[in-house]
Amino acid sequence: MKYKPSDFNKIVRFGSIESVPNEINGNLMETFVEGMKLHYAPKTRTMTQQYTLLGTKLEDTILIVIRHNSAVQDKMLAQLPDNKYYEIVGISPDESNNIIRYDILTLKLSQKGVE
Repeated sequence: MKYKPSDFNKIVRFGSIESVPNEINGNLMETFVEGMKLHYAPKTRTMTQQYTLLGTKLEDTILIVIRHNSAVQDKMLAQLPDNKYYEIVGISPDESNNIIRYDILTLKLSQKGVE
């Protein structure tokens, strides 16, 4: 699929949850530590694809498209502009020989608590 540069108009932050000392009292607290941020394009599924996912573990997932980046790993968390955190449940890398390649990431809302 072809994407225009203007399609990549949103920013996703990738990182992990780490225990960091609170600046006020020194207690450890779980917080999101950003490792990188990239522009992304939301990807929609067809109705047939949505119906196919009903009743599976991928039912409540969303798709985003990023330029190919091998630094993005499935153990990372993604923070979207809605300020919610998502686990990466799948990465579909573009293995073509094109100059510009895209990866499709499957994200699921994280149940991990972050302050």
